[in-house]
Amino acid sequence: MNITLLGHHDIASLYALDRLIGLLPEHDYSVLLSGASESIPPEDSALARLARADARLCDRFLRGEIREPVAVELAESPPPALSSPNSRQGLRVLEELRPDLIISIRYRRILREEAIAIPRLGVINLHSGILPDYRGVMATFWAMLAGEKEIGTTLHWIVDSGIDTGPVTGIRRKATRPGNSYLANVLGLYAEGCVMVADVVRDIADGRSPGGRPQSSGGQYFAAPDARDVERFEARGLALFDGAESAEIT
Repeated sequence: MNITLLGHHDIASLYALDRLIGLLPEHDYSVLLSGASESIPPEDSALARLARADARLCDRFLRGEIREPVAVELAESPPPALSSPNSRQGLRVLEELRPDLIISIRYRRILREEAIAIPRLGVINLHSGILPDYRGVMATFWAMLAGEKEIGTTLHWIVDSGIDTGPVTGIRRKATRPGNSYLANVLGLYAEGCVMVADVVRDIADGRSPGGRPQSSGGQYFAAPDARDVERFEARGLALFDGAESAEIT
């Protein structure tokens, strides 16, 4: 199959994209990353320090310093950005790639109907949270702040412009590790999450429908945390990052 991967230039997305390509080397891939985040946290904030730590991990990962060299689709040149997938130019970029399937992992743009209709086999998204309970941004942060015993990834279809609302094909759960940082907990989700994606892709490639169950009406959408949210997080003895996150990238 011809697969287009949509991701972001953060360590969790790059790690997951690389792992997925390694699990499914028989397919052809193109990789597009979302552009810079719309809201940049203040330079002296904990979220800014997290962003800088993440950027350092990205650089080390792409240079092959953390594990074996990454897939050529990521390493040969920086993947191009698709900042406006629903614009005329963005739609043209997707159409020219002629994807059979689009897989989104941490892509920070909402796909609308015209973009969703381009791949003949549809669009699936791996969300780093358990749906429908934790839709939106930094789901693992909010789950840890709430004291959840489990975190996880959810694989679901994107069928409209709703955020994390499409039919679910599977969920992988993992025990929360409050002694580890938020970033380590996030990275720890993707080994099993990518196996789940790979299993669904194999079903699709073999002509089997993975199906999908509609989500219940419960749950909540979470926006990016602000300084007060981070203060509450740290007051619980939790950390955004601690410098040992590369141990999760196996």
